[in-house]
Amino acid sequence: MSSPCSGTCGAGVKQRGRLCNDPTPVGNGEPCEGIDIESKNCINGEACPVTCGEGVQTRTRLCNDTATVGDGAPCDGEDTSSKNCNIEACAAFTATLPGGAHPYQNGGLIGFSIKLLDNRGYSNSIFTVPPGMGGVYLVSVTMMSGTVTGHTTLRKNGAILVWLFTNIEYDMASLTINIQLVEGGRIWIQMNNQASSLFDVYNTFSAVRIR
Repeated sequence: MSSPCSGTCGAGVKQRGRLCNDPTPVGNGEPCEGIDIESKNCINGEACPVTCGEGVQTRTRLCNDTATVGDGAPCDGEDTSSKNCNIEACAAFTATLPGGAHPYQNGGLIGFSIKLLDNRGYSNSIFTVPPGMGGVYLVSVTMMSGTVTGHTTLRKNGAILVWLFTNIEYDMASLTINIQLVEGGRIWIQMNNQASSLFDVYNTFSAVRIR
């Protein structure tokens, strides 16, 4: 005999037990060999397909305990049901510089002060992964230095991941990468040449957790 899955949706544990009674040991009879109860993981319904943001979880039942026979009536209700799951917003932000030229010294963090989107985590030029939001992030940066050359870097916990360079005559540079970030991990953009500047709203910084 076996028990139903302990989870009402998602993962759970299912147990199966046996009785040593066919025939029952008598007197000095040996007990049955093996274990009386075994357990295994189970899923009652489909696991939520997303870890943040809104997903849809489905559950299907079979009308087979007991199965209908002949003209027997089918089971009442729907065979499949669904509900929303993991509706917590994913960590995400997009920020840009205000209009005009913005000078930075070598080593200065770029302060993208205009937030176009901020679901959590971006503050004082640095994005910090919120609690429970470690995972893979899609990170994008655009850069324009106007009439001067500019060198910036995307940094993860201080380590350089990518360099960006723009020449004079309003050149632009951009990057989009996927990176693994753990809870509390930090990323930012930093100037890497002396006394340069960035020009206008063409400079953007964004990240979103994708899994």
